[in-house]
Amino acid sequence: MARNAVGIDIGTDAIRVVTGVDRKGVFAVTDLVTVPLPRDGSGTGAAGAARALGSLKGDVYCGLTGRDVVLRYTQVPPVPDWQLRQLMEFEIQEMTGQSGGDALAADFNLVPVVSDLSSDDIVLLALAKQAILDHHLEVLDAAGVKPRAFTPNSIALFNAFRKTEEGDGTTLLVNVGARNTDIVLVRDGELFFARNLSGGGELFDDALVASFNVSPEKARKLKHEMADVSPFDSAPRRSSQEEKVARALSGATGQVFSMVQSSVMFAKSQTGVQDLSLDRVFLCGGGALLKGLDRYLASNLNVPVERFDPFESIDVSAVEGDLDDEERAGAVVALGLAFQAAYDDCYSIEILPPSLEKARRFQDRTLFAVLAAVLVALFLGFDAWRSKADHEAATKDARTFAAELRKRQRTAEEYTEAVDSRAENARKIELLEERVVAGVGLDRALGMVQRYLPRDLYVKEVELVRTKDEELGIGGASKPAVEVRGEGREGVEGLEQLFNRFVTELARDPLLPRTPKTKTSPSGPRKAFEWSVTMNFSEPPPSADGEAGDGEEADDGSE
Repeated sequence: MARNAVGIDIGTDAIRVVTGVDRKGVFAVTDLVTVPLPRDGSGTGAAGAARALGSLKGDVYCGLTGRDVVLRYTQVPPVPDWQLRQLMEFEIQEMTGQSGGDALAADFNLVPVVSDLSSDDIVLLALAKQAILDHHLEVLDAAGVKPRAFTPNSIALFNAFRKTEEGDGTTLLVNVGARNTDIVLVRDGELFFARNLSGGGELFDDALVASFNVSPEKARKLKHEMADVSPFDSAPRRSSQEEKVARALSGATGQVFSMVQSSVMFAKSQTGVQDLSLDRVFLCGGGALLKGLDRYLASNLNVPVERFDPFESIDVSAVEGDLDDEERAGAVVALGLAFQAAYDDCYSIEILPPSLEKARRFQDRTLFAVLAAVLVALFLGFDAWRSKADHEAATKDARTFAAELRKRQRTAEEYTEAVDSRAENARKIELLEERVVAGVGLDRALGMVQRYLPRDLYVKEVELVRTKDEELGIGGASKPAVEVRGEGREGVEGLEQLFNRFVTELARDPLLPRTPKTKTSPSGPRKAFEWSVTMNFSEPPPSADGEAGDGEEADDGSE
């Protein structure tokens, strides 16, 4: 049976709730409720509004945004999940110290972004101060709701897009709320970047209050009835009053554009992806309904800007009455939260305050153990009632099971420790193998030079070097090689032919896996004949019998 999914977006101007259920692959909204909040943002008003919602049943996800929520990006090398958790715990501890001791709750997830600068994984770390969690829990308690988890609004916005839109190209999602704006970049259907910023629709209200010296209520009325922020050169003819309102809003409109533009630049710096160009922009949220805002952003960003309405792609037939544009635009985040409650394949960031984390741990781990223990106790009691002998046997079996459980727990702990140390041991083994290969190669090179070098050529230097040379059969990462440098005796003719014969004999030696790389400098009246030979011994050595035989020949030659 499909589970009832509930998404709750507690904004500064309203609480928005979307309830729905999956029906054969199509999400059906069963209820959409918007309850306005007092403009002063008081907690009492929020709690009262929550009580008006009534009791909500199902898996509940609640959104987070604003100054008390931080989305941070960290690049880490590819590591196992357990090690990634440790790295993120260190990061959270560091952020807690920087927050002045404020308690933080956090969660993280990998972002499927390939950086232009490195091969590291990019991790999205979301942190929320305890203050915003306490406020939202107070509101939810008033409605008799226990949320499963809290999720950043930007992540819910991405899930709303992913479930209802095609994912080709790069799309910028902008959710303009009353006091906060959530921004998401989507690339080919995958999350690329998410961010929340302070500032939203009230920027326009404040601009009108300052320009016309009116009350906030009057400013909002002016905005709804007379505002049009379309570019002045393309806007329809306005009255003088409409012209004054448009010019009063130009600064706030520029702020919204700056937030969008700076977010794209910030995304490039955080992800290391420099080749990032937008294909389209989607607007939602109550603040995005401002007349002309889509045309203004399209003119400045030079990309198509559209209204984002995911409700067109789902079933809303069960909702009473027609949903107007304001309800649809404002409930996009709540819909994304409901998607996360309904579908396991959504991108997941689940922030849990201590009380929820304890309840989740009890539900996922302890509850099963308690239920198992209760069932065992009932079985043992019934068995004892039927037969004392059977009861004693069952008790013995229970003890054996407990001992076996402890044994397996110890085995699991030992296995975990072995896995933890595996990466470190592998690194040490790789380093030791490289040193062994280098040492064997140096020893073999010296033996070969002693065996084949003519008397009129002599050695000046023998050096162990690291190189990456296709001619030596070394591609990819650099590997150790042996370079021998020397000169020819002065006054001796035919040094070049002697050196070539020396190299030919080296190349025939079975202990040398690859033909050596050579370099010579022709001699002259005042210049000695210089030569060098570079040999690669990084490939596996020959059999032990072959080494022993060649080693004996080398010893005889040296004597």
